[in-house]
Amino acid sequence: MQKPPRKPPVIYVGATYVGKFTDREFIFEVFDEANRYFEENGIPVRFVYLGKLELGPGYLINIPTESGNVKGYPLEAIIEALYARLVAELQREDGLPIDRLFGLTTFPLVSRNPYFHLYERFLGIQQEITGMKVMVLSIKPFESKNRTLMKKRVLKGVLHELGHSFGLEHCSNECVMNPPEDIVDWDSRPVAYCNSCMRKLHGALTAELLLR
Repeated sequence: MQKPPRKPPVIYVGATYVGKFTDREFIFEVFDEANRYFEENGIPVRFVYLGKLELGPGYLINIPTESGNVKGYPLEAIIEALYARLVAELQREDGLPIDRLFGLTTFPLVSRNPYFHLYERFLGIQQEITGMKVMVLSIKPFESKNRTLMKKRVLKGVLHELGHSFGLEHCSNECVMNPPEDIVDWDSRPVAYCNSCMRKLHGALTAELLLR
């Protein structure tokens, strides 16, 4: 009897969200679009939805702006909460082998880190903790009445931060790894890695899967 073909190995990335989303389908669509892009380009990565990350109102802080105070999350607190969620997922006996977690939030992110102001408007951040990687992205800077445009903006941000988690650096090509000067610049980026970044990504993924 012929054995069924083995499924190619895949790296699973947990997906969650934090905050008040009036359109929850938007979150699912972003991660679904990312998975579709991975599949179409032979990238052995898949997002797995793990449910909403619940945080108490005590996490929110007031951020002074020119137009008054707005609510936001301290980046360090979000990173810690996402890391705790990732650890809990790893401890589940029926869970997938997940060592990365991506969180989307509607609230702005703030940080005491002196370099973070360079990125906080448009891109998120990823951080490694004890061999596991946590990524977070605020969708606040990408907001638009045009839902399709907003989804593309967020999807590019997701691909950008995920690329960093696999070792990709910033790029000067027409690529999601090319950081924007402003939102108009970001809108001009394709929803894709350039050929150079794609080769590096495949190399990093092949190496990681071999180590597993």
